[in-house]
Amino acid sequence: MGKVEFNFYNNLQLNGRAANKVPKSVSSSSEFRMLLEAKIINKVHSGRGYYYEVSKQDKFEVFYTKKYPRGNLDVTTEYDNQLKYRDTKATALKKDRVIFIRGTQKITLNGKELDLKHATQEFKIFSAVFQTLQTKKICFVENLQPFLEVEKILGDEYTYIHFYGRLPRKEVLSNIECDEYLHFGDYDFLGLNEFLKAKEVFDNCEIYIPDNYDKLYNEFSRKREAKDTVYEKVKNSTISEVVRIREQLSKHNRYLEQQVVIGETV
Repeated sequence: MGKVEFNFYNNLQLNGRAANKVPKSVSSSSEFRMLLEAKIINKVHSGRGYYYEVSKQDKFEVFYTKKYPRGNLDVTTEYDNQLKYRDTKATALKKDRVIFIRGTQKITLNGKELDLKHATQEFKIFSAVFQTLQTKKICFVENLQPFLEVEKILGDEYTYIHFYGRLPRKEVLSNIECDEYLHFGDYDFLGLNEFLKAKEVFDNCEIYIPDNYDKLYNEFSRKREAKDTVYEKVKNSTISEVVRIREQLSKHNRYLEQQVVIGETV
């Protein structure tokens, strides 16, 4: 809400008034009530509506400068977001993406050939700020712990990757070159949405579903959170595997985590 609040107070600072619709994060704050009680800003009725105007410019100036000492800053980094809005996530920024990689193949990462087998055997994991990746077969693993054990069920033919956080946007994901792409995530709406995100870039992308999936679901599935998002891509997908899991989620309100797939398959 940092940017919403900033825009409201910045509008008052520049124009001396603001429209009657005050963001809830502003109207419910103690500082907004203080400004009204001190009559630094006033609520002015106009026809059937109203607006807020600055009535004590000098005192409002002191408030605004103290709250937003870098209000004129051009934002290019998270640090700038913090300085200007007091919120590192206020403005969407281009960010470096960190990638974790495991496997036994030789790959080309950020334009440099890498002996992944050596890195995996010696350190179990290799990580880098991601730019480009070329390899033959990729398996994306959604969660970190399964990523560290996944070859136990899928073998050593894949280059296994795990992004720090969710899959990046298509423009970043398209910097991966591979012949095959396998997606291994949780069997829930988020996991399905991540699969479909990858499918937009990799036409031959497949989702990993173990042979004993139904048995695992019946024994180990857990109740969905009330706040669980149902993504539009998942709702509208006609891919048979997505339809199967989506209907199961909707019918039973339960999902299966990928950790149990490894634990019960090994």
